[in-house]
Amino acid sequence: FFSSLRSASMRALSWLLLCSFRGTSALQPSRPGVSRRPLLQHALALGVLAPGAAAAAAEKKPSLKEVVAQLDAGTPKEERNAHGEKADHFPQIAFEGGQGQGKKVVFTVPHQNLSPPSFSYIEYMWIKDEESGAILTARKFRPSDPDLVITAFGSSGQRLTAASKDDKFGIWQGTFRVP
Repeated sequence: FFSSLRSASMRALSWLLLCSFRGTSALQPSRPGVSRRPLLQHALALGVLAPGAAAAAAEKKPSLKEVVAQLDAGTPKEERNAHGEKADHFPQIAFEGGQGQGKKVVFTVPHQNLSPPSFSYIEYMWIKDEESGAILTARKFRPSDPDLVITAFGSSGQRLTAASKDDKFGIWQGTFRVP
């Protein structure tokens, strides 16, 4: 029922659009005082003028924060910090400043990204708020990226987790409290 109603509405709206533009400039209304804007807005909403827009919205890629949230949620605790050398992968945290937005949290990994296939590289780094589970910041790296650094702002006493994902050695993380 709804699909036939939508189809009929789209046909009617298409007919109205064609009639409204017939014999006039597209920039001027066909009758003084009559605006095409509402008609065009309804046509766009129904997908008459942009039928691919609905399909494009349905195929939207997940954001980087959504990708790392899925990695974080999908990796069991016993698999974290389990492979590779701690000296190369464990998060290093530094704090800067203390006014305005809070303390600046600087997260680095001592690992060097070297070109695969013979060497591993850090694919993602992120900082998560432990209380809410929200990803505060995230970054995706290429094998050739030399600087493995991300920053976020935290409030005094806030518990944060800094994590990175190595393509061969998995997720390494550390939880800390902002001073």
